Amino acid sequence: MLLLVVALIVPALGARPGFTDTGTIEWRDCGVGDSLVSVKQFDISPTPLKLPGDITVSFDGTISHDIADQITLDVLMEKKLLGTFIRAPCQGNVGTCHYTDPCHFLNTFKQLGTCPPQLTAKSLPCTCLFRPMKLHLPPSTFTVTCINNVFWKTVLNDGEFHVKITMNDKRTNQLRGCVEIYLVIDE
Repeated sequence: MLLLVVALIVPALGARPGFTDTGTIEWRDCGVGDSLVSVKQFDISPTPLKLPGDITVSFDGTISHDIADQITLDVLMEKKLLGTFIRAPCQGNVGTCHYTDPCHFLNTFKQLGTCPPQLTAKSLPCTCLFRPMKLHLPPSTFTVTCINNVFWKTVLNDGEFHVKITMNDKRTNQLRGCVEIYLVIDE
């Protein structure tokens, strides 16, 4: 009976413990110690997100050390189904993926010739080498024009999602940065 009461009351109290509730997402910087990247503020809107469609993103943070090929990146993406979060597989470099060379993955922007204009307007990098700097992106709109992959069209329709992104040192496997979010997507 106590578990039922807790299960009904906790969602009414707001954000999950340790998370910031912006009204559109719940997020936390889950890094420890000497993180290469720390996040102070983060938000995505509207609520729920509509894909395809316009997404407004804002954040503040810090890159404290040079970041290049010394890290790995892990993305955990889960969708809530029947009350339980189920892991989305890695499909086309999207989903629950391990990137042994995230700089290589980001080179897509170099091939396109530029970073998104919302980032370049604020002198924010999107490819390696990342130098120490303060990060500030005021509310900026990005347009997702279409989702071509049939698998992702199915996964990203209506639902609650949990995403956790971690950076680890390649040599020591030490956690060097982490951000975790909960959000709702609607088609």
